Amino acid sequence: MRWIDSSGRTAIAIAILLSVRPATSGEAQRSARKLYQDAQRAEERLHRSDSLLRKRSEWRKVAKLYHFVVLEHPQSGYCDDALYYEGELYTEIYRRFDDESALKHSLDAHLLLANGYPASKWARRARLTRGKIFLEELSDRKAASIELRKVISNWPNTAEAAQARRLIKQMNEPRQAATERFPRGVVGVRNIRHWTGREYTRIVIDLDAEVKFRQGQLQNPERIYFDLLGTRVAKDLASRSFPVENGFLRQIRVGQNKPDVVRVVFDFQNISEYKFFFLPDPYRLVVDIMGTKPEVLLARNEANPPPEASTPTPSSSETPTGAEVGNSTLKVAPEPRTDGYSLVQQLGLDVGRIVIDPGHGGHDPGTMSGRLREKDLVLDIARRVTKILESRNFDVLMTRNDDVFIPLEERTAIANAKGADLFVSIHVNASRSSRPRGAETYYLNLATTPDAEEVAARENAVNTRRLGELQNLLQQVMNNSKITESRELAVHVQGSMAVDLFDSKNDARNRGVKTAPFYVLLGARIPSVLIEVGYLSNHKDQQLLADAGYRQKIAESIATGIRSYHDTLVKTTRNIAPAAAMAGSLP
Repeated sequence: MRWIDSSGRTAIAIAILLSVRPATSGEAQRSARKLYQDAQRAEERLHRSDSLLRKRSEWRKVAKLYHFVVLEHPQSGYCDDALYYEGELYTEIYRRFDDESALKHSLDAHLLLANGYPASKWARRARLTRGKIFLEELSDRKAASIELRKVISNWPNTAEAAQARRLIKQMNEPRQAATERFPRGVVGVRNIRHWTGREYTRIVIDLDAEVKFRQGQLQNPERIYFDLLGTRVAKDLASRSFPVENGFLRQIRVGQNKPDVVRVVFDFQNISEYKFFFLPDPYRLVVDIMGTKPEVLLARNEANPPPEASTPTPSSSETPTGAEVGNSTLKVAPEPRTDGYSLVQQLGLDVGRIVIDPGHGGHDPGTMSGRLREKDLVLDIARRVTKILESRNFDVLMTRNDDVFIPLEERTAIANAKGADLFVSIHVNASRSSRPRGAETYYLNLATTPDAEEVAARENAVNTRRLGELQNLLQQVMNNSKITESRELAVHVQGSMAVDLFDSKNDARNRGVKTAPFYVLLGARIPSVLIEVGYLSNHKDQQLLADAGYRQKIAESIATGIRSYHDTLVKTTRNIAPAAAMAGSLP
């Protein structure tokens, strides 16, 4: 067999691994685990030290530690992970130090992984990475096409295959004007996008790669700036300004501040705070700017003021404190939760506007099985949830109501900009094993189980090592009150699905409430959850999800869970005559 490689070294290495592997004993497995953990600790030390990060030799030392696992114990269960991280490290060495030999090592490691360990969870990602390296770094379209087509043929119903199809489609399209190229080691600043609401603006700066930056605040006039180091602005973006009409942020400006520094400036009049974080694949810097101090929930009367009341007659009486009479409804305090009244309950905030987010869409099909595609299933369920909630007098928006692609950072930006009270993202799950089935609900926090890490890695389209680097990011964008309310919402939604979809709450298909660092939930200023309604990798769940009647049951259970959460905030007793309500409130 002929490998796509500049030498025969990788093919020989694979042949040796496949033909002369000894049986792995328990002692050898333990030794492999220790070597792998040593490599992990070395990589952690590398990322914690700015001085080590600047030394190419330190990066190579860590990559060799991962490769040593494979050399010493080629049959152990740690080899595929070790090869994947070795390849990722060499790719990063190439990007940081313009080291072409490191790129060859990365290609070799990913090829050894894909061919030597084809059953690994990383095999399809390794093939895709090789295709992208050939296409984007080496401009070898023929080699890239061969690698990408292998991804499609070997793993047709995966997100990696969808990405490979998209890249092949782009390769076959008539070539447009070439994208502006910059010298090696210089990162391009390509575009600036923004979404705006009354008290919130999200800005996304699109980059070729992750960069270091400085940020600060200046006065006379008031402005925030971000200096992106080692960057150059694209010609069609240079010296542009973007007007923002929201009353607190006036405009966004971008320019080449120094030969290797692009400065992005936000001119404002009155802001309360701003937060920022990086997202990978593709790289972008996300900046959230708040015009007023955010609360956990936005009161509905701010976003949708009630009709102006008629002038009272002399015989009118004021409604007694703590009771609201009208339309035969008495509004009373909610029941406290097991740990007392939450901040949201104490503030008397309600839920009126809900954003429903059908995952994936457009060129991103999500997980697939035969003709079933995640993007189609969740759009159908989301439409049903929206219809039910609207019939219950909620104001509901959908991030998409068609088969279109919306970036992850845009989804919560829509919710924030529209002054929503809740954000609910709906997805379909998948697993490397065909056994798992059922539904689970997530809220934003660090993953606490390998299964949660795998789900987050799939939905985020990143590897688990990057998920492990999210802790500092999460600390920047979360607050305790939002976590508490998101958990409460997740409990109500999952509890409703457990009752409506399964035989009992103890049914194994009730997979419970979990936490994971989903990018789609980052930066949401409101209680937010992500629901996985079933597993397309499980045959029985496939059959259920293909049935419109079952999807309606899912939608009804989600809507019931949302309504149940709403009722914990403001408990209302209906069908009370106004006179009786007034009489009961008098001394």
